[in-house]
Amino acid sequence: MMRIERLFVGAAALLAASPAGACTISATGVPFGAYDPTIPSNDDGTGTVSLACSPSVSAPVVALEAGGSGTIAARRMQNGIYLLNYNLFTDTNRLILWGNGVVGATVTLSGGTVTSGQRRFSRTIYGRIPAGQNVGAGTYNDTLVVTVIF
Repeated sequence: MMRIERLFVGAAALLAASPAGACTISATGVPFGAYDPTIPSNDDGTGTVSLACSPSVSAPVVALEAGGSGTIAARRMQNGIYLLNYNLFTDTNRLILWGNGVVGATVTLSGGTVTSGQRRFSRTIYGRIPAGQNVGAGTYNDTLVVTVIF
């Protein structure tokens, strides 16, 4: 059994310029916990991407890039020489790949709520490590870039 500390989807406290003002972007990693290659079920986790924007911002598009060790279609976490396949999805069934709009889907954050003079958006990231990968023990991680298009 190995420990997957967390998958970091990077964008903490970034400021994004938009035509209607500015947004603060934050993301929480996707913690998978302990992965056991002998267990025949997938290992799932969730994280979030959140934005706080000026009230006039509506429907930004959020894209997730590939990460450091793979592609959007085949993301991989790394621990030294070992690679562990995983991916990120837009839906709870983990069928719609969350990508950059060229490979996989992007997500539109429509609506949101206005609180304290800011429009706030939040979306869950659904992660999955497929079962049955025979890799070395250790801590695996990957870092992705979150892109917000206004």
